[in-house]
Amino acid sequence: MDYAVKLEDVYKEYPIYHHITAGFKSFLFNLPRNIASMKRMKFTALKGASFEVKKGETFGIIGKNGSGKSTMLSLIAGVIKPDRGILSTSGRISSLLELGAGFHPDLSGVENIILNGILMGNTRQEMLKKVDEIIEFSELGDFIYQPLRTYSSGMHVRLGFSVAVHTAPEILLVDEALAVGDLSFQEKCSTKMSEFKEAGTTIIIVSHGMSEIAKLCDRTAWLDKGVIMAIGKSKEVIMKYLEYSASLEIPAPAEEIHAVEKGMPVEKPAVQVGADSGKLVLPTWWNSPIVARQCELFITGDQRVTFYDFLKIQYLLEKLDRGLSICHEFKGIEVDFTIHNICKSFDVIDGEDKLERLIGGMWSFREQRYDLVLCVDILHRIRQLGPFLEDLRSALTDDGVVIALEYVGPENFRYSDKEMEIARMLYGALREGAPFSASAGAIETSSHGNPFPALESVFDIVDVRYFGGPLYDLLLNKIIDDIDPEDKKGSALVRVVMMFERILIREGSLKNTYALIVARKKASL
Repeated sequence: MDYAVKLEDVYKEYPIYHHITAGFKSFLFNLPRNIASMKRMKFTALKGASFEVKKGETFGIIGKNGSGKSTMLSLIAGVIKPDRGILSTSGRISSLLELGAGFHPDLSGVENIILNGILMGNTRQEMLKKVDEIIEFSELGDFIYQPLRTYSSGMHVRLGFSVAVHTAPEILLVDEALAVGDLSFQEKCSTKMSEFKEAGTTIIIVSHGMSEIAKLCDRTAWLDKGVIMAIGKSKEVIMKYLEYSASLEIPAPAEEIHAVEKGMPVEKPAVQVGADSGKLVLPTWWNSPIVARQCELFITGDQRVTFYDFLKIQYLLEKLDRGLSICHEFKGIEVDFTIHNICKSFDVIDGEDKLERLIGGMWSFREQRYDLVLCVDILHRIRQLGPFLEDLRSALTDDGVVIALEYVGPENFRYSDKEMEIARMLYGALREGAPFSASAGAIETSSHGNPFPALESVFDIVDVRYFGGPLYDLLLNKIIDDIDPEDKKGSALVRVVMMFERILIREGSLKNTYALIVARKKASL
């Protein structure tokens, strides 16, 4: 048996009790009808779930609240039984479902450690050997000798987590348990999960934290209304889930709002999940992962620090609630922001038709809706930037933040003869004398120019990091499609071009044309 957990067409249903809440007398008075109603009314929490979790695999389960995730773990733990289908497990199970379940309020923390360990299948002698390690892990200090009724809720679940992870399980079930305690204890929990993973323990994790799922899990299942929507590599499934969630939450344009107010029907496009050529590529905030990594290095100044870690450290952006992503280039950046726990969810505006309406001013934003507005290559294209930024300001919450990856070059940009000559020389050297055509690599630039003055009039500029110059437009766009991101020679080639560009910018031969701009909403205007 090479699997730890196997589900075959599993269903779980719960009865819905409609009439009991009306009162016991009313229930008895209408007893035959109420009993018949209870037999008919059922809620199906899981519908034909089928999958296998291999021994030693770390498996994630994601989905919105009420999708059936906790029911799935309860079935695997044996707390409840399936109504139909076959569920089988192989190995001793330890679960982090209801942390501290079975603890006695009048016993001390130490006594509860031993009692809970015995209830989980360990002997008293085994628990006595582990008790010092569990106490140290829990970080409860002298409180460990106090009755449990004196504990706060956080101390209670921290003790429950510490006991559960020190019982040497073969299968570990985790339901949102990695978020217990303060940040340092959460980091300790994540480290412990990594140790289990390296030791070959089978782990099944339910979490709303996409970063934990992406980091820990080999495969992930996405549940929606009790149905498994997708199973596969964690980042691919997470991307499908986030794209689907975002597609249901895109703010309506002004004409749709007016139509709803007048009672007129509004046609919505069908939602397609993962509908592409079959090749799913994780997007980044730059078109190429090679270019992304180099730009990250220029922005953060440290190859060990990612773009997302830099933002969280510098600007305290971790776990914002809702964001708005407006992207002309680098589609899908909001997925990475969500995976890296900077923002929980995004409304998304992209696609040429939506962007054209937005650029022309035909879009309305809800006030006080967003904690984060992400603009990528869009601000310099807006025809009336002042009113647009005023609308964005009203859409931000009081502590709202704007992050813009933006063209900041001169108005009516034209490449200089020096820039063209540098590009011809480099392209010829890299492509063994191949002729260079500027039109193939040039982007269309707007006549509306640098957005800085308008931004500074509405927002407080926190930081600006310049990271790109004209060689990106002239050269990298032209050669990047021919380079395999996994090819070390190709990666080195792009790195050399970008480093050369960096040197020329520093010496004054070239000028930056891109920047990362971080701004906060002004308290008052």
